[in-house]
Amino acid sequence: MANFSIKTDLLKVKGAFVTNLKGKTATKRCLVIPIDESGLFLGGKGCYLDLTAIEMKEAKFSDTHCIKVSYDKDVYERMTEEERNAQPILGGMHQLEKKQAQMPISGTTEVQGGMDDCPF
Repeated sequence: MANFSIKTDLLKVKGAFVTNLKGKTATKRCLVIPIDESGLFLGGKGCYLDLTAIEMKEAKFSDTHCIKVSYDKDVYERMTEEERNAQPILGGMHQLEKKQAQMPISGTTEVQGGMDDCPF
C-alpha cells in the first residue's frame, strides 16, 4: 500500500480566520473555524472534517489529487450548481516515493590489506 503526502490550507475552509486569543497566562495566535458553516461536525469523540481527494487529469506541482471538503449527500444536493463550483480546493496530495539507499561502489575489486584484518 502506498503512502501519501497531504497538504491543506485550513484558511480556505469556509469562515476560517486567524486571531489572537488572550488566556490567563499568555496570548496565542489561533486558527478559528466555525463548526456549523464550515463542513465540520461534532462526533462522539471529536470534531471532524470530511475531506475528499479528487484525482486530477494532469499532475500539477507534483500533486496527483486535489483536496476538497466532503459534504453529506443532503447538504450537497441542497447546494446550487454555483455553490458546488465555488467550493475551494484546500490542498493537494501526491504519493510518497520510496527511495532505495544506495552504497557507493568503488572502481576497485581488490581487497586492501588482505583478509587477515577482517573482524570475522
